[in-house]
Amino acid sequence: MFTRCLLLIFSFFFGNLVEAVAEDAAPVNRVSPSFKFDGIISDGEWDNIIPLDLSMQIPVFMGEKTEKSIIKMAYDDSYIYLSGALYDSEVDKIQANTKERDGQTASTEWFGMVIDSYNDKQNALGFFTTPTGSRFDVAVQNDAGGREPLNTSWNNFWDVQVNVNEEGWFVEMRVPFSSLQYQIVDGKLTMGITVWRYIARKNEVQMCPAISPDLGDQAMWRPSQAKEYVFEGIKQKKPLYITPYLLGGYSKLNELNGQGTAYTSESNFVRNVGLDAKIGITNNFTLDLTVNTDFAQVEADDQQINLSRFSLFFPEKRLFFQERSGIFSFRIGSRNNLFYSRRIGIDEDGNSIPIIGGARLTGRKNDWDIGLISMQTGSTDSVVTSNYSVFRVKKRVLNENSDVGLLVTNRIDANGKFNTVYGVDGNLQILGDHLLSIKFAQAFNQGVQANLLSADPSMFWVSMVRRSQKGFTYAGSLSRLGKDFNSDVGFINQENYVRQGIRLQYNWFPGKDSKLFRHGPTIRGASFWRNGVNKYNQAFYTGNYGFRWKNGASLTPGIRLQYDDITESFDIADIATIPIRSYLYTSAITEFASPTSSPFIVNGEIQSGRFFDGIKHSLKISPVYNISSSLRMDFTYEFNSVNFSSRNQKFDTHIARLKGLVMFSTKLSVSAFVQYNSLDNLFLGNIRLRYNPKEGNDLFIVYNTDVNGDRAEFNPMLPVTNQGSVLVKYSYTFRL
Repeated sequence: MFTRCLLLIFSFFFGNLVEAVAEDAAPVNRVSPSFKFDGIISDGEWDNIIPLDLSMQIPVFMGEKTEKSIIKMAYDDSYIYLSGALYDSEVDKIQANTKERDGQTASTEWFGMVIDSYNDKQNALGFFTTPTGSRFDVAVQNDAGGREPLNTSWNNFWDVQVNVNEEGWFVEMRVPFSSLQYQIVDGKLTMGITVWRYIARKNEVQMCPAISPDLGDQAMWRPSQAKEYVFEGIKQKKPLYITPYLLGGYSKLNELNGQGTAYTSESNFVRNVGLDAKIGITNNFTLDLTVNTDFAQVEADDQQINLSRFSLFFPEKRLFFQERSGIFSFRIGSRNNLFYSRRIGIDEDGNSIPIIGGARLTGRKNDWDIGLISMQTGSTDSVVTSNYSVFRVKKRVLNENSDVGLLVTNRIDANGKFNTVYGVDGNLQILGDHLLSIKFAQAFNQGVQANLLSADPSMFWVSMVRRSQKGFTYAGSLSRLGKDFNSDVGFINQENYVRQGIRLQYNWFPGKDSKLFRHGPTIRGASFWRNGVNKYNQAFYTGNYGFRWKNGASLTPGIRLQYDDITESFDIADIATIPIRSYLYTSAITEFASPTSSPFIVNGEIQSGRFFDGIKHSLKISPVYNISSSLRMDFTYEFNSVNFSSRNQKFDTHIARLKGLVMFSTKLSVSAFVQYNSLDNLFLGNIRLRYNPKEGNDLFIVYNTDVNGDRAEFNPMLPVTNQGSVLVKYSYTFRL
């Protein structure tokens, strides 16, 4: 009843403002039921299909393509098919550096398509492969804009076959309609689709349709730029996937006893069962159910060291929360969000909380996006059982890139303690590529009298941005968060502030005769005031000049100016104390990246300068070496040297991460992830074997442990390890 009322209200105000679907959508060739999916595209029904019209996107927009590509699309009652005859004049130089499922590297060839299945111009799904036949699928949100718009943890059911010969590499892929959510209008299904080929050694992208790189680094992923295609005669699909799992293993935990005199060990044999289910209510609404949810196979979080007074952010990696996650997004700046799924099943220290079960409903009806999540977590020694619920509705208005929406979140625990937040937002594309965003939210808590007219439990956000990278571009925002506003199901890293943010940028694109792809200056930053006090709480601004070359290399030197008004002293790294006072300090920053065409790629950042009333030198470097298609090494090293000479306080921090991946085939791989955190003097290890003979059928063997680096530093002496586990998880999907 609640949802129906909301639909009626939004329809009354905005129902007559939506533009009709474009009438120039291209038809797609239908193939016969006898069509063979065998990876051979040199004969048969593919011969009668007209190829797509490809253009070069980078390194020179609309330049002359250096290699021949023939790409075709077709469909039948069950699948969308895509074929690629990807010729290469130097076959021995084709780069095929990964067999990993969802591997991410710019030093290998890629081919595939991005499908906006609802044609909503905001969300899409990507399906790509490499010359080794590895599969990479990704969910795109927010029209590929903002921070982290690509969700590579999302997976789905689809197939691909690849052949490599003396002429190049040849691909046939198919995506089931049952793996997509869509809606049929008047017997026709309209989808936005972008197809592209990436030639690694030349940093060249050939694509259809032509999408200008002026629209940003993620331009090729933007659903709003896709070409519309029409599929006719598609019958409604109501898929039913049931995925039970079995989990077994052994775990050991070493904890300090109640007297604090010694460490005791507790060992457990792990036995668990559960299941996930995906139910197609209609072709455009899907219900996901989970019982006794388990995430044993999820890779460990990257270690981070916090040198600020605000909370750290960790990305979501759990698959259940991935599909169409963009529907639930309600961003307030780069990180803050009214819904942060890691609040469910993970405590503040990163420890798992059992999830008893839950449900998620997502879909689209006409111009309405609707999402609903309800999850029940269990209790531990530190938390009681709680329910988390999220409701989201969005409607397209004015044009295909504008929408208005409502988000409601609620957390209530077994003791009746609750936190409820509602937010309304509007994103309106006006004057070409300029986007106006307006957001408002209020929070309600147990024991606090609700006051709809008060600004204290409320927040608002307004911003204007030009979504382009050519010539002059900008972004400006103004927001306020009241002193009583909080979101138990969201991520808010500051409290009680007024914020102003700005980005001014100018880019030149030198053209085909220059080795530079683009260059130009940028000024960006933000200022924070405490509510009710006419005084800065914090401000930071960076000015830089960026260079990006056509081979993918980049260099961005700059200067950062920061102001902090500290009203309560706080500790950094449990070693140094930042006293109460105001600080104004500057530092120099340089970011760099090596050419992407090489199997060996390096990204990094160097920063040096003042830090509060001291000095800080920082280095982050991340080399990746694709040794072969079967072996890859990733290394990240972060170093900070902090010195407050006036207080005789100084320290160095080190974080090292080493990831090794052995890919025996596209179905069998072993990864090892070792981390070191110098502040905790702790080594962490994770080894994971995955056997994936087909999508939905997985065997994981996972080993986790840690090792204390300096046991004798404490009394009583630390154990060799704090915890360790060996887990075996098997899941099988029944497709009914």
